[in-house]
Amino acid sequence: MQKDDWRDSDGDNVFEMLVANGGPGFWVRRITWGRTLARIVRVGIFTKPPPYFGNPPVLMDVYDLEGGLKEDLAMLPVPGTYKTWRRIEAPLWAEQAKLRPLDDPAIDIALVALDRRRGKKGGKAAHADSTPQGVRVLLSVPYARKDEAKGIGARWSPTDKSWWLPADDNSALSKAQALGLLVV
Repeated sequence: MQKDDWRDSDGDNVFEMLVANGGPGFWVRRITWGRTLARIVRVGIFTKPPPYFGNPPVLMDVYDLEGGLKEDLAMLPVPGTYKTWRRIEAPLWAEQAKLRPLDDPAIDIALVALDRRRGKKGGKAAHADSTPQGVRVLLSVPYARKDEAKGIGARWSPTDKSWWLPADDNSALSKAQALGLLVV
């Protein structure tokens, strides 16, 4: 592999990369960046069909090539263009780095603030509830135990009025089972 092979385009924009990856957590570089890369941590709600999906906001944590955090929860500019962004493999240092958890509540807060700046309606509930129903595991959480549920990464769905965890979060599901919070 050559030093600049990452600059070759596969023709996908960031939204299409998100779909191919199955969600956030992948790495990108911009062809105009020198020694910078970013980890996609959240994308707003898709409201229209591909390839632009309604152009929702995209948040990223930006790092230098050695792993130093340069900017957190930054808006990724012009995610709909395939000419600018390239999906890359995770850097070698990422395995040992303390990366932001993808369920960090600060991400939802930043996304709501970004929507406000962009003049979009919605809010935290709209983004927190955007995970498709089929990939959720419902929990039985009495109000008195809501902080325990939050502590394992559970999220509240104002639409369903229920607590849930992503179906692919085995660690959190194990904790929920140990706490007796899984719906039977």
